[in-house]
Amino acid sequence: MLIDLHCHSYLSQGCTLDPRAVLERAASHGLDAVCFTETNTQDGCDELFDIGRTSKVKVFVGLELNTDKGQYLCFFPKPEQAPEPVQMWGSNRERPWSAEEALPKVRQLGAAIVAARPYDRDYPYPALDYILGLKLLSGVEGYNPKLRQSQNDLAVEAAEKLNVGCVGGSDARGSLDEIGFGATLFEDDLNSNEDLVKALLNGRFWAVQMGELPRPSRPGEAREVEAKRGKKKRRRWRN
Repeated sequence: MLIDLHCHSYLSQGCTLDPRAVLERAASHGLDAVCFTETNTQDGCDELFDIGRTSKVKVFVGLELNTDKGQYLCFFPKPEQAPEPVQMWGSNRERPWSAEEALPKVRQLGAAIVAARPYDRDYPYPALDYILGLKLLSGVEGYNPKLRQSQNDLAVEAAEKLNVGCVGGSDARGSLDEIGFGATLFEDDLNSNEDLVKALLNGRFWAVQMGELPRPSRPGEAREVEAKRGKKKRRRWRN
């Protein structure tokens, strides 16, 4: 079963993607399911599950938890019953939630935890090698199409050291065109969030690279590439 395990909708702050459109695009790429991992909230999971009942692809719900030591995808057996992060640790407006405090609590509540984009230095508080000391992880995001290959490679190496599997996902937030480049392959068919958590805890999954986003690796590179293309075209025209 092929699932985009890291995706956002308008339920995440700063995202405008309609979940129905996300599911339609996912179906066109051959995905079997999408897991919506909204940032710091699962409020709205009932709406997502309702939409999934009439969709061509299945819907799962998770949570993208932002902490002072990285981002983590948290998957609860019953997300509609899980407390909201703000209820457990208060507001994170002045300072991010503590990973040392939050992650054990999330695991205690029965969630499977995956380190998301741990070596992404664009995040203000990247996890980096902090995850190497986390024994409560069920996996590491080994393929995120928005990251450079070196950042994904470091995540894969970390997963090997931790002896856990790698997941993949689109991390779509800004455009439907971001969907269909990364996913996670599960050994079994999954029909509920309970099934998803069980599969993650048992390690029966693999990251899948379905494509590569045409994203410049550094500021200004897009203009350099286009300038080179223009020169090549002019040379061909003169010949």
